[in-house]
Amino acid sequence: MLAFLIRMALSAGALLLLSSPSVALVRVENNSWTTAIIVALVLGLANALVKPILMFFASILTLPLSCITLGLWNLVLSWLLSGAIVYGAGALLDGFTVPTFASALITALVLAVVNAVAGALFDKKDDEK
Repeated sequence: MLAFLIRMALSAGALLLLSSPSVALVRVENNSWTTAIIVALVLGLANALVKPILMFFASILTLPLSCITLGLWNLVLSWLLSGAIVYGAGALLDGFTVPTFASALITALVLAVVNAVAGALFDKKDDEK
C-alpha cells in the first residue's frame, strides 16, 4: 500500500510539474494538489481497467503491422492509448485541462517514465514484507 501511495504522489507531482508555467512544451493546466491526486487516481484506474480492453481489440486489428515491426507497434499503440486517456481525463475532470492531443501525448510519455522509475524504485514486493 505504501508503494502505491508513493507512486500516486509521484504521478501527482509530475502532473503539477507539467502544469507549471516553466514547462513550455506542455500546456497542461492543473489547479491544485488535490486535483493532481484525483487525476493521478483516475488515470491509474483507467490504465488498469480500460486500457487492457482497448489494447486487446486494437492489437487484434493491427496484428499484421505488429508482426512487420516486430512488436514495436504495440509500444506506439500503448502510448497513443495513454495519450487518449489523458486527453479524455482533461475533458471530463474539472480543474485539469489538456488543450491539445500533442500535450496529452507528451504528458502520457512523462507519466510513463515517472511510473516506470517509481515502479523500479518502489517494488510491489516491498509492501508484502
